[in-house]
Amino acid sequence: MDSLSSTDSINPPSETLAEERHGGPHKDHAVILLHGLCGSQLEMGSIPKQLKKAGCTVIPLTIENYSASLTNPRVSPNWEEWCAVVESRVARLKEEFRTVSLCGLSMGATLALAVAARSSQLLSVVLLSPVLQYDGWSVPWYQKLLTVVYDLGIRNWSYKESEPYGIKNFDMRRRVANALEKDGVAAVGAASIPARHLRAALRMISYVREALPLVRTDTLIIHSIDDETASPRNAEVILHNIGAEVRKVIWLGDCYHIITVDNEREIVTNETVMFIKRSIEIHGNEISRKYLAHSSPLKDRRQ
Repeated sequence: MDSLSSTDSINPPSETLAEERHGGPHKDHAVILLHGLCGSQLEMGSIPKQLKKAGCTVIPLTIENYSASLTNPRVSPNWEEWCAVVESRVARLKEEFRTVSLCGLSMGATLALAVAARSSQLLSVVLLSPVLQYDGWSVPWYQKLLTVVYDLGIRNWSYKESEPYGIKNFDMRRRVANALEKDGVAAVGAASIPARHLRAALRMISYVREALPLVRTDTLIIHSIDDETASPRNAEVILHNIGAEVRKVIWLGDCYHIITVDNEREIVTNETVMFIKRSIEIHGNEISRKYLAHSSPLKDRRQ
């Protein structure tokens, strides 16, 4: 895969962040995008644009005390409230669209799993670099002690992002570092994660690990074998424990954690779009029959 050139932009075009209803063969399908913890939709790379080209309606969701633009470091968030926001949006979308999918990156993928374990309304989920444990090669040895520090009542601190920022591509990493220094947020997420938000995320991880068998929707996992934040073991645990009949994993070999904007970003985007399209096709006839049965005014006259 070609590396980023000097003409590439960290920020996706503004059109990719808009929620628009699209026509075409997949006009009745909506995809909710979930970025990482304390991040933004910049992290999703070209996925929104390509999903729109495929005819899907894209919902770039922001969540209070989860998204960077709505984060208050003095507030102790509840991960179940994050789930409730997504679940509420899914329910509303199901009133307009036949099918809804979730696509999440990093902790956004973990959030997608939590929702999938609690909901039967989803067609598919795409998990990009999912996190069930911070066990990558760049995670400091003292990371596990941070929860102890938090539980002791020391909570006014943040976990700061550092090299390599989840990016293997050197040019992209340099630009990300500049963006974090200037704006506090970039395509890799926020420059730091407040302790309260990190603790809420760890509680969500604990729930997800136990609830994996409840995930029965079509599932695609894309993970780097060299992920510096979450080792390949995270993807393996999900693959082997979810209850989905349709499950697939794709391993990447030339990127780190933020796979949506790194060296193999085109593979990530293409595989995401193809999986969702294929899921729509596989379940299309079944969904059409249910839809017609539900909307038909005809009565059963055998009585």
